Amino acid sequence: MKYRIIAGAICISVTLSGCGSFAGRHGIDAGFAYIDSHEYAKALASFEKAEEDGEDACLVHRGKGIAYLYSDKDEEAAQEFLASLAEDDGIVDDMDFDTNYYLAEAYMKLEDFNRAKGIYDAILSLRDKDPTAYYLRGVCELKAGDGEEKSADADFTSAIRLNDKDYSMIVMIYKAYAENGEQDKAKNILQQALDNGEKTMSNFEKGEMYFYLGNDAEAQNYLSKANKENGGHDAKESVVLLLGRSYERLQQYDYAISVYKEYLKSNSKSANISNQLGMCQINKGKFYLDSGNDEEAGNAFGEAIVTFDAAIGLNDSAVQQALMFNRICAYEYKGDFAGAKSLMDEYMQIYPLDKVAADEGIFLKTR
Repeated sequence: MKYRIIAGAICISVTLSGCGSFAGRHGIDAGFAYIDSHEYAKALASFEKAEEDGEDACLVHRGKGIAYLYSDKDEEAAQEFLASLAEDDGIVDDMDFDTNYYLAEAYMKLEDFNRAKGIYDAILSLRDKDPTAYYLRGVCELKAGDGEEKSADADFTSAIRLNDKDYSMIVMIYKAYAENGEQDKAKNILQQALDNGEKTMSNFEKGEMYFYLGNDAEAQNYLSKANKENGGHDAKESVVLLLGRSYERLQQYDYAISVYKEYLKSNSKSANISNQLGMCQINKGKFYLDSGNDEEAGNAFGEAIVTFDAAIGLNDSAVQQALMFNRICAYEYKGDFAGAKSLMDEYMQIYPLDKVAADEGIFLKTR
């Protein structure tokens, strides 16, 4: 069973500006609140009720589209986004662009790359200085293949040229190339960023570049320095995640665990770091299993369960689903299939649209 990480991504707004009237949208507001807490079945029910009550059709269809998209019902999502755009008041605003980004994402997931590219073309015809649109069109072209790789190169170059200090964008471009099997291009993007910006980069930015280049010694050097600096909560969390993962990659699980636990001493409500700690403890257990040390493996899986239990108690909606799923994984690895099945039943009541978990639930019923 594969556990779940919390992946970084480009943020697309779920705000409710645009479309139509703000009056009389109790169902819409409830629906978007459920989306925020990743309860997509409840979100859909709220939007259906809002539609019955005659609330703003543009927002209703947009909300249903987002809920379907995050539930991997991409055909339905695309139809809802098209319906939302059709209900708009005709004035092109930020929400129209935002809904088009969602629509393009649905087409990408459906591998309908021509339609997705057409949307990014349209966005760029109106906003030709939008680095996000260049980046996403580049990803689309990479996935499409068929000789589109040079166009992807040009779009990624445009995205970087518009903001060559946006290192998070550069890392995403690296990942796009790497996932497409173009390791040389991927590493060249990072090395070029280092060569051009090393004198002005922060310790975290240098550490991040070296981490993805696979140079764990240099990554740990700069990330350790960054970890000693004062910074905001989110910035420090990013440092700790990468520093810990660099030790995990070297199978130095105890070092990684110490990094996460040290951070949690003063940031006990960080569900994100707790999730990574729990996954690290699972990996430690798997390492012991592979080494034939069943007792230590069981201890590590038990520690992971304790970690996930505590983090779930924080009720952080952004991480809650991953935590609950990963806790089930820990029970499975520990060999407690009855406990895993009970937790899976509870999970599916909250997240009934999770197809991966549903398939795993079928497996657990046979144990």
